[in-house]
Order: sequence, then structure tokens, then C-alpha cells
Amino acid sequence: MSNPYDYAHHLAKSIRSDKAYIELMQLEEEMKQNAIWKKMMNDFREQQQNLQMIYMQGEQPSPEQEEKVQQLFTAIQAIPTLMHYLQAEERLGILVQDIQKIVMEPINEIFQEDT
Repeated sequence: MSNPYDYAHHLAKSIRSDKAYIELMQLEEEMKQNAIWKKMMNDFREQQQNLQMIYMQGEQPSPEQEEKVQQLFTAIQAIPTLMHYLQAEERLGILVQDIQKIVMEPINEIFQEDT
């Protein structure tokens, strides 16, 4: 019988060698070299999280809050490195979501209701 921990470590190694991961890490290093870019991304993420919290509470953000996020995103769009970073981050996120779905299949089988 195989050891799931061994497969998990192999999967982690495989993710680290994936093109999306490598590209994201390279762009992360490039972004860290520019304090303004790093601050823009941090501010953007913070504002996104604030909006998500508001939505999760069943409320609507103020127009000012939405405008602030939109302004930050517009500024980020003007910087190719930051846009490539967001795109690489999205690709890696999709990869992780797909892997999570696959890994969760046996768990979901346990908890499925009999039909």
C-alpha cells in the first residue's frame, strides 16, 4: 500500500516545478525590488479583503470603497509586471483548486448521502 504523505511531498515538489509557480516566484522577486509596486499590491489586497468581509456580512460596500479598489486596480493594470503577477497568481490558484478537488474526491465519497 502507498503512503499518502509521500505522495503529498511529491505533489509539493511538483507544484514547485510547475510553470505557474516558477513564474509567480520570479515575478514576486521582481515586485519586491520596487517598494512602490509592493505597496500598491499590499493596498490592493487589503482593500479586496475589506470588500470580501463586507460582502460576507451580507452588506454592500460604499461607493467610495468600491472606487478605491477600482483605482488601485487601474493603477496596477498600467504596470505590466504587476498584471503578469496577478495573472500568474490566478493560474496557480486554479491549479491548487483543481488539485484540491481531486484530493477531496475520496473524502466526499464518504460523506455523500445515499440516493
